[in-house]
Amino acid sequence: MICIEGLHLSVGEFALRDVSLTVEAGEYFALLGPSGSGKTLLLECICGLNRIEAGRIAIGDVDVSNLEPRQRGVGYLPQDYALFPHRTVRHNVAFGLLRQRVRRATLEARVDELMEQVGVLQLADRLPGNLSGGEKQRVALARALAVRPRVLLLDEPVSALDEQTRDTICRQLKALQRTTGTTTLHVCHNFTEMLAVADRAAVIYGGRIRQVGTPREILQRPCTSRVAAFVQAGNLLTAQARLDGPWLRLTAPGGIELIAMRPSADAPAEGTVPFMVRPERVALSATAPTTCPAGTTVLEGLVQHVADLGPLVRVTTVCRGTELLASMGHREYNGLGIVVGSRIFLAVAAEDVHVMTT
Repeated sequence: MICIEGLHLSVGEFALRDVSLTVEAGEYFALLGPSGSGKTLLLECICGLNRIEAGRIAIGDVDVSNLEPRQRGVGYLPQDYALFPHRTVRHNVAFGLLRQRVRRATLEARVDELMEQVGVLQLADRLPGNLSGGEKQRVALARALAVRPRVLLLDEPVSALDEQTRDTICRQLKALQRTTGTTTLHVCHNFTEMLAVADRAAVIYGGRIRQVGTPREILQRPCTSRVAAFVQAGNLLTAQARLDGPWLRLTAPGGIELIAMRPSADAPAEGTVPFMVRPERVALSATAPTTCPAGTTVLEGLVQHVADLGPLVRVTTVCRGTELLASMGHREYNGLGIVVGSRIFLAVAAEDVHVMTT
C-alpha cells in the first residue's frame, strides 16, 4: 500500500538519503529511530507536507510524489494532534468530511460512529482546551479516520501520555486498525509500544533505513552494532573471531571465550567482530552445570549488582573483568539464592550469541 523508492530530501545539514520502504496493504507498521533520525520528516514526505527532491512515493497503485496532501488519501495524526481550539470535538472530527462536502445525514452518522468507536462521544460538545491528553489523542485519531483514508500516519501518537493511558491507547489503536483494515504507519521510539501494535517494523537513523523485520527480529537479531545499541541489546561486545568446524569462537576482552553458530554469508567470520547476547538469554546458576548441550559457553564470575526492574530482576556479573548482564523473573532469581559478591556461573547457547556487522 505504501511504496517508497530511492527517496531523497535535504533539510539544512540533514538529509533523508536513498530511503526505500514497502508497507503492505492492511499492515500495522512501526518506524523507530532516535531523535533527529528522520522519522517525522519521512511521514511528512508521505503525506505531502514536504516535497521530495528525488525518488518516488506510491500509495496503492498511484504515484503521489507530486500530488497535494488532500489528493493522497492519507490520514495524518501529528505529534501535537493539531486540534482546532475554537471548534468542538464534534466539529474537529467532522472537519475533513465538511471539506469533502459529504451530505449532512451521512456526515453526522459517520462522526457519531467514530466518536463512539474511540470513546469520546460523551465529549462531543467540549472544546479541546477542556480535554486530557488521552482524550485529545482520541479526537485527533477520529478526525484522521473520518475521511476513510487508505493510509493512516501516526507520529508518536502516545509519547505524551502516561504509561497506563499509553497501553490502553495502543490496544485501542491495534483493535481499531484490525476492524477498519487501514494500512497504518506508526512512528515511535518505545520498544514496548512497537511490540504492542506492529506486524513489522523498521529502524531509521542518520536519514537511512537500517533494518526491516518483525519486532522480535529487530530486538533479538539486530543487523548492525548501531541498531543493537539503539534497541538496548544489553551485552554488546567486540571479539576476535575464528572458525572452528560448525562453530565460531569469539575471544572477548579479558580472554573470555564464547561459542557462536557459524555466521551467515553477510556476517563476518574472522577478525574483529561485534556481537551481542540479550540478557534474558543468559542462564545463571549458583553451581557449575554438569551437562550442557553442544555449543554452550559456561563462564564463571561474580555478582556485582542486582536491580529490581518490576517484572524482572537484572543481575550484573563480572567475568574476567568483562561485565555481562542477565535478566530473569523474580521466582527464578529467588531460587538462585545469590547476593552481591556471590560466585555465579553463566551459560549461553551458541544460537543466542548473535554476530553482527559494524
